[in-house]
Amino acid sequence: MRHAHARVLAVVASAGLLASQATPALLVAEQLDSSGHGGISPAFRRVVPAQATYRGLSYGEWTARWWQEALASWQAANDPTANGVFGTNKEMVFLSAPVLPAGSPKATIPAAITAGTPLLVAIITVECSVAEPPPFHGEDERELRACANGLLDLVVDPFASVDGRVVENPAAYRTESPLFRYGPLPEGNVLGLPAGTQSDAVGSGYFLLLPPLSVGTHRIVVRAHVPDFGLAVDAEFIVTAEPPRGR
Repeated sequence: MRHAHARVLAVVASAGLLASQATPALLVAEQLDSSGHGGISPAFRRVVPAQATYRGLSYGEWTARWWQEALASWQAANDPTANGVFGTNKEMVFLSAPVLPAGSPKATIPAAITAGTPLLVAIITVECSVAEPPPFHGEDERELRACANGLLDLVVDPFASVDGRVVENPAAYRTESPLFRYGPLPEGNVLGLPAGTQSDAVGSGYFLLLPPLSVGTHRIVVRAHVPDFGLAVDAEFIVTAEPPRGR
């Protein structure tokens, strides 16, 4: 819940998560998958099982990749959740939605991706690192893991649906990363740390890993609440999966 909006749970860090510098950072992301009728499909049936691996990586390892990409991309001068899409290669696309004061209007986020690209959706997630101040600070892996999981424990009622169909038991997709290293951070990064900073970190969150989407338009809804900080995630992604260029 830090990212005051930007740091919001995406890790962050950024601005105190709208509420206060002492609030944890929350962030949210999502995506959908699949193939269906008329461009609409029951993608959630193809969500990779929580204990499985995808392209050689576990959910926890993909969580680390998610955070590394997010921290390398987001800048405090901009709303890092504005376009809902980040990631620098075709290996995986990450979608993010804002963590806002409870009662805010639902965020509608359009996103265009290339069909055939898998998605990692964070319903909501948080990270802690050695370089950050409390409440996102830890000195070693044990402390970092306790920090990230303690903040995620404040989240209630995670929810996701894909093309109008509810993802059953999203709590089963709670995961935590192995110890990972982020950085060097860019100038003006969302954590407000000096450019070039590198740090050990641990991330924790509710993630859905979705195989490639078929060509067409898909709708993904994500929700979660953080009552201790008066925050919530309430967003709908309208994802257009476009044919690869040249086809």
